[in-house]
Amino acid sequence: MTSSTHNFRRVQERHYSAHHMLLRVARFELAKAERKEAGWFDSTFVVLTFSALAIEALSNAIGDRVVPDWKDFESASPLAKVRLLAERLGLPYSSDNEPWKTIRWLGKFRNLVAHPKPEIILDDKLITERGADDRPFDPPKSKLEREVTVGNAKRAFDAVEKAKLLFCEKISAEERFGLYSDGWSTSTSRRHGA
Repeated sequence: MTSSTHNFRRVQERHYSAHHMLLRVARFELAKAERKEAGWFDSTFVVLTFSALAIEALSNAIGDRVVPDWKDFESASPLAKVRLLAERLGLPYSSDNEPWKTIRWLGKFRNLVAHPKPEIILDDKLITERGADDRPFDPPKSKLEREVTVGNAKRAFDAVEKAKLLFCEKISAEERFGLYSDGWSTSTSRRHGA
């Protein structure tokens, strides 16, 4: 008796965009920062940095689908990409309104991280005699370090999530596949004659 084996063909499709991974890590680190777990400052920094990277990854993923010749905009700033997409998709953009206000701020934060410059930090203030006996245990903070707060991290993460929702609401279900949520499709079929 011979056994017959059947061959099957499995096809999987996933439209990968890094914004899912970046936001997943940011969400996890935000929870740690909000609980003030050990290393919460570093977790807060990760949330801000990954949120800034996620808005550009999201813009690239959407732009690639809805803007002809999107590659022409590769060297544009993340904010320019966001503004172009908002215009293209008919979203009202105002730098005074959320989420755009926070996304603009996040772009400045990204630039502080991506293009760091040395900084002399001088903390000069009058203190009372009683205060003179207190020893400062924290160093004075740089411009970048002053931005790394749990409140800013939450605001940044929420703004990117809101922008993702706004963009995805303006595109068709077919264009949205793999943008709003990370997913894939799988099909398996029996191959005949193989």
